Amino acid sequence: MEDRNARLGAWGGIVSVVLLLVGFGLIASNPPGFGDSAQAWANYFNDHATRIQIGVTIVGVGTFFFLWFLGSLRSAIATAEGGTARLASIAFGGGLVSLALVMVTLLGTAAAAYRPDAVDPNLTRALNDFGALAAAPAAASLTALFGATAIAGYRHRFVPAWVAGFSALAAVCQPLAFGVIFCTTGAFAADGALGLIVPVATFAIAIVTMSWALGRKTAASASPAD
Repeated sequence: MEDRNARLGAWGGIVSVVLLLVGFGLIASNPPGFGDSAQAWANYFNDHATRIQIGVTIVGVGTFFFLWFLGSLRSAIATAEGGTARLASIAFGGGLVSLALVMVTLLGTAAAAYRPDAVDPNLTRALNDFGALAAAPAAASLTALFGATAIAGYRHRFVPAWVAGFSALAAVCQPLAFGVIFCTTGAFAADGALGLIVPVATFAIAIVTMSWALGRKTAASASPAD
């Protein structure tokens, strides 16, 4: 945790959250509701294809920084935990699976925006739905990431307790995204308060605070030679 790469990885969590929020903000700026018609979705992708593609690219760059952050997080937990580093492995694995599912979301969104004027509107909406539904199974892997991180924080004190508390909150809130599977409208839909806003907000807060804590820790422990 005392080399330059570890410090960059620790701060990478904040960078990834900024890029993810900006990218998804561009993708989902004033879209139709998930209960709206296929034609409304086809028109949306046709009118905003370039902006959506830029958003997909920005999110893709953000996943690079998130992966780098996961490496530093795993190292920090493993160092504090010792032994088999089981919690570190669970947190790292959960993060990797969630990244893979984000890639599925990006693939569905990018495909919907590729040539919406040349395909049936129902296909465009189906591709968008496919991308959105990938967020539901990601809830399980993110719960593992934040749950293991919170336990390690409380048990091994590798970060302050209040930082671990935000990870615990995120772990509790991520399963709300499972509602996306069942709802096209309402609070649990893919654009609803419980299906989207609460899981995303707690994810962002947990990653930013953990990244800040790890960044401060690695900066304080760095030697002048670094």
